[in-house]
Amino acid sequence: MSRRQYSRLCYLIHDSQHLFTTAKSTELITKEQEKSLLIILSQVLNQIKVWIGEFDSDSGSGSGSGSGSDSDNGDHGNPSIDVSSNGEFVIRNSICHSSTSQCIFKITNDLVFLLAVESSYARHLAGNVLVAISEFVVASESYWEEFLQSLFFFFEVIICKAVSPSFDPPKITNHLDCDSSSFKLDLQSLSSNARWYSVGSIVLVLRNILKQQKHEEDDDENLEVFLNALGSCLRNIPWDFIDNVDEVSVSFCGYLVQLFCSVVSRISSSEAMADSVGENAAIQEIFNIFPKILAWCLGKPGECRNHTGISRYVRHKILVLMIRLSSLIHLHCNMITSWLHLIDKYFQDPLLESVTQPQADQDDCLQDSPFLPSLDDVEHDNGSHRHLKRRVVFLYLKCAFRLIGLKERPEKQCLCGDVKSCSKKGFAAVYEWLEMQLPDDIFVNSELYNDRCKRFTKCFLQLYMHEDDMLFEVLLQLTNMPFGCEQRIAEEWTSEVVEKNVLLLLSDIFDPVHLFHLFLSELHYDHEVLLDYLISKDTGASCAEYLLKCLRIVCDTWNSFRGFPVRKGGNRSSFKRRKVMNDSCVQQESSSESSSDEIRLSSKTGCKNQERRFHAATDCLLLLKKSVENLHQKNLFPYNPEVLLRRLTRFQELCQNPDY
Repeated sequence: MSRRQYSRLCYLIHDSQHLFTTAKSTELITKEQEKSLLIILSQVLNQIKVWIGEFDSDSGSGSGSGSGSDSDNGDHGNPSIDVSSNGEFVIRNSICHSSTSQCIFKITNDLVFLLAVESSYARHLAGNVLVAISEFVVASESYWEEFLQSLFFFFEVIICKAVSPSFDPPKITNHLDCDSSSFKLDLQSLSSNARWYSVGSIVLVLRNILKQQKHEEDDDENLEVFLNALGSCLRNIPWDFIDNVDEVSVSFCGYLVQLFCSVVSRISSSEAMADSVGENAAIQEIFNIFPKILAWCLGKPGECRNHTGISRYVRHKILVLMIRLSSLIHLHCNMITSWLHLIDKYFQDPLLESVTQPQADQDDCLQDSPFLPSLDDVEHDNGSHRHLKRRVVFLYLKCAFRLIGLKERPEKQCLCGDVKSCSKKGFAAVYEWLEMQLPDDIFVNSELYNDRCKRFTKCFLQLYMHEDDMLFEVLLQLTNMPFGCEQRIAEEWTSEVVEKNVLLLLSDIFDPVHLFHLFLSELHYDHEVLLDYLISKDTGASCAEYLLKCLRIVCDTWNSFRGFPVRKGGNRSSFKRRKVMNDSCVQQESSSESSSDEIRLSSKTGCKNQERRFHAATDCLLLLKKSVENLHQKNLFPYNPEVLLRRLTRFQELCQNPDY
């Protein structure tokens, strides 16, 4: 049955596009030819969807797939396809003498050839037909590997010729069971018409095929076959020969990075592949390739390359890719160090841009888009978009904090064996970034020190308040660091890894108790917002983890939570209370630097403000406890919150204890 199903598909594709696939060149087609091709491709696409529906129908009725008049036809003459008056295809003589693997190869060959046509509409529709055929193959429950092998084979053919015309086409894999001599003419025609836009088109097809896969057990098996074929293909491509790129080849890079992002995202959603993801060939190749893409699109050090909208897009997507990879893979120390160098080299402008500088419309997501302005927008060429900055800073600090954390987990991640050296690199990275962010006199023990530390911390937190997917990961990283509370600053850190003044500065900037107070302040002390975070599918787990850690720290350092005590000189009361959620750090900075009298509030006023913030925070958390209890009693809370309720109960006991 499968052979007959694939033979009729083979004849449908071959005969409907015979005039186009036998042409020597696809670069120029007339308007009439383009119109005819689009009509034919649309008809082919509709017919394939009908056949996919037949698979579903046969599966539901329990009858064999492919049964019907076509399957019963015993005529072994020359096959032909006619178009009826209503535009439907009539299939005749559907028994193919070739093997099914050869049928699949012919199908893929004809459609990939059309990806080289100049018409973007025709390429788009031919790609849709290939995606529909992938659905056909999955529905038939057979020949999935053969289909992918043929598709990736042609991907290699096209990209090798696009890179260098002197490359010989790759050999046909044994899985295809095809005689390469019978396809020699087609491969020559395909190679001679290979262009970067055709490479980009086939990459887009591969991405759309991947996105068609559902999150089911059978689809995990199909995903594994896809990843194996992708890894083998990427390994065979001569990436080192790609050097000079133009706007068209940069577009291909954009499609390729999109594919990589989809691969990583799909793997992260598959529990079956989580344990072996580090050994996956496709992931290993992605690690090797994306730094080269950065060099192609953004230029090597010392080069002055015009950053077009496409290159900015590629830079943004690679940043997204690195963030996803960092969450999927436990990066070892050498990899983390190389990533820090990549960020410093290709993302230096948003990395060093001041966190506290004026930002307009920071709550408007559309204004944060890097592709909204014109290509001549100098401000965007300088990397001043908040969305890019927050991701660059997030990834940079994440890598640095992982190096710092190696001292506590050396057996898992430190391959070089020099844990102290790796931790020092992490501290140095964070410290150097802070030196560029803070005023020069911040390190002087002055009355302005505490105010500037608090102002920076507030602006840093505001950078992520509207990015829920990163907000709690940033807060959790800072909470897990070996600095933040005085009792956590172990002597071994200051004597073996980093100077004491560096650790104290980081402790003042990223103190978890102060961050927790600021976090609640940014929420207007609204317990319902916290509850929304807790029950959200996207942020529930990370928010619960952050609250548990903060409640433990708060209960262990109750005096710090009550009064914001500081280590160095200066008036802690200079911290200003948040007025509205849309307040920017700019007004706070300008008002606090206008004069010393404006910076330093009276001690009496400062104590009142501290007390007011403390009561607002306790009211928020106690109302949260009551809401969680009510939902839990009604079995409406999405998970078991008993651990969180125990921490909140402990917090409530401290609030009611007269000794405190």
